[in-house]
Amino acid sequence: MPMVTETHRRLALELRLACEALIGAPSPETYNTLSKMLAALKRAGMTAPALADATDTMNLIVDRYERAGKVGLSGDDMVALRRAIASIDGAMARIPVNLLDEAIVAVEVFCANAGA
Repeated sequence: MPMVTETHRRLALELRLACEALIGAPSPETYNTLSKMLAALKRAGMTAPALADATDTMNLIVDRYERAGKVGLSGDDMVALRRAIASIDGAMARIPVNLLDEAIVAVEVFCANAGA
């Protein structure tokens, strides 16, 4: 069963805010927040091409971070992320909330264990 409208709107807003936070104030924290959201959507079963586009862009950003030691986005990164997030927004409504909730927990556990 797809998520209800209010849940979809809240999650879509959180996703867009995470994207804008990364664009407006690039840091490891803002990068990780958006990265975990995208990972949870993938783990929940989303297969939208926009999710792959967003993931590819995030990979470019982390590759640049590993070279320069600073999180930064190019103009192309910003456009690509905004475009992908807008498309993900529409596809997100088809994900069952229980699967997304489980995916969010799994991603948080994975990240907590990876950092330990």
